[in-house]
Amino acid sequence: MMTINHVKIFAPATLANVGPGFDVLGIALDQPGDIVIAERKNEKGLSFSLHDASNPLPGNHKNVAAHVANLMLEEFNPPYGISMILQKNMPIGSGLGSSGASSAAAALAINTLLPKPLAKMDLVRFAMEGEMLASGSPHADNVAPALLGGACLIRSYHPLDILKLPVKNDLFWIVAHPHIEIQTQAARAILPEMIPLTIAVKQWGNLAGLITGLIQGDSGLVGRSLIDHIIEPVRAHLIPGFYEVKAAALTAGALGFSISGSGPSVFAVTPTRELAVRVATQIQKTFLTLSHIKCDIYISNINLEGANILEQSS
Repeated sequence: MMTINHVKIFAPATLANVGPGFDVLGIALDQPGDIVIAERKNEKGLSFSLHDASNPLPGNHKNVAAHVANLMLEEFNPPYGISMILQKNMPIGSGLGSSGASSAAAALAINTLLPKPLAKMDLVRFAMEGEMLASGSPHADNVAPALLGGACLIRSYHPLDILKLPVKNDLFWIVAHPHIEIQTQAARAILPEMIPLTIAVKQWGNLAGLITGLIQGDSGLVGRSLIDHIIEPVRAHLIPGFYEVKAAALTAGALGFSISGSGPSVFAVTPTRELAVRVATQIQKTFLTLSHIKCDIYISNINLEGANILEQSS
């Protein structure tokens, strides 16, 4: 087996929750994403640097990528160290799994440089520790799809049991990132602790319908299942003009619409790219008209690969 000394890794943005799937469902997107460049060095330990002047992120052990890398080096204790650079291309507090992408890229980078690399699935537990550092909660609905690609269901956290769903990948996902920031910890702090049984039953039905629709490629079922009775009503007020933007997207032809992760990013789903472009235009226009907020738009199918090696050398 060839010894890898240098590697460049890309890990994608993700949609977490995907409507009714709070903390248990996520999908990987084609863009945006973070890049980690890592190589072996003679001195043991981690040398870490951050390349991004636009984001106020820590460039030390408090950075999620560095944290994940250190945990893996401590556990596997290779006879060498790692020099790592995080190229931060994603906005923080975006609801697009920014910390998850950094954590996933770091985990795959360190793993690729190990003498006996682990399977991708075995890296999720390390990447979850990055989420714990970032938000105070070791959730996997961003890092699992960021690492594994596709749509991932977290059936159980104790013990960790992650299922990669066999999706039919013909839907188009429109993600809009308005230029405001919502901290994940703050967005989690406002969530209800108790849920009425009648509401929970509706949520379970929608989650089951959404998963079935993704597997069968039933766009209509996906659309009518993208209804979140628990999280969206609580977080919607954090996003200026949310309900007006949602109405505009649905009127333009979106099958469904909800909040991505903790927000402020929102997403819609359509059966064709042409319709996706039309919906994206209405989302941008409505945010700007109502709240004078510009937003970035990304349109993609589900990214089935997840984190991947862009370059490697011995």
